[in-house]
Amino acid sequence: MNGDVVGGRSRPVIVIPDDINVAYRDSAELDQLRAIAEVVVHGSRPQNEQDLIERTRGANTILSFRPAFTKFPASVIRAAPSLRFICISGTGVEDIDISEATAHGIAVANVVGSANRAVGELCIALMFAVARGIARQDRSVRLGEWKSWQGLELGGKTLGVVGLSGIGTELAAMARGLGMRVISWSRNNDPERAEKAGAIAVSIDELLSQADVISLHLRLNEETRNFLDSDRLARLKSGAIVINTARGGLISEAALIGALRSGKLTGAGLDVFALEPLPADNPLRTMDNVVMTPVSGWNTLDSSRRMISQSIDNVVMFHANNPKNVVNAAALKL
Repeated sequence: MNGDVVGGRSRPVIVIPDDINVAYRDSAELDQLRAIAEVVVHGSRPQNEQDLIERTRGANTILSFRPAFTKFPASVIRAAPSLRFICISGTGVEDIDISEATAHGIAVANVVGSANRAVGELCIALMFAVARGIARQDRSVRLGEWKSWQGLELGGKTLGVVGLSGIGTELAAMARGLGMRVISWSRNNDPERAEKAGAIAVSIDELLSQADVISLHLRLNEETRNFLDSDRLARLKSGAIVINTARGGLISEAALIGALRSGKLTGAGLDVFALEPLPADNPLRTMDNVVMTPVSGWNTLDSSRRMISQSIDNVVMFHANNPKNVVNAAALKL
């Protein structure tokens, strides 16, 4: 196996196949893993699926730093016959074939809550960036122009939170601090839960018609793919702002581009996209009313420290036969 090898080869093997920011390699907490296993760290993204297979073939445990870019389909799982545990340093597990993992007795764990504050704050930053045209004005000043762009105030506006997740709850509190009215819709749409988060539970139709800003916080699955399609975008208030820091597939990108070009929307703040990295020919790259970041909502110094600590703890606890944060408990019974 290529990579940095630590420890004796007779012990279990823990592979970190995608430590692209050397976050794990530079962490003192990595010693907790070295104490229980051979640790193999790859400081780059796998070039393709075959490269990922080669990196993880001998692993007993995989600790993935970037699940949004490193995917674990059935072919990767089957190619690692000794694999018993996959831990991702994030919340969503849709890029892992959970059914395949469970069938092979491979437990899958995630990290919950470590990036809630970081992503919530990026939502606020994107809201301001779009509402005040910060990116376009910055570009204008750099070009030697001196032309102010009239923006919108967020105070007094209505924020519609779609999916009252941990991140959505953090965002609701921040938005209320700005003087915004917060409404929410989620799959169970519990009024009491919404009230505790400082929001008012409404139907999705009410949210679309009332929100000045809509922020998506749903898990991506077949039910939620293209959740914000042309029909729902058409039902938004004219001049609304769309924020997406969850998953790119939640929005029909073609429909969003159409709504942005038509003037239906003031703009959009996007941290996630249908294809990542964003292709060179994607029209979003040339649109002045779009502010984009490269899947960096989670990426703060504070959040990274929490994420690394919780991920390593998941691995240590699994190897101590006391697994935690496992999303497919049935695998533990095989």
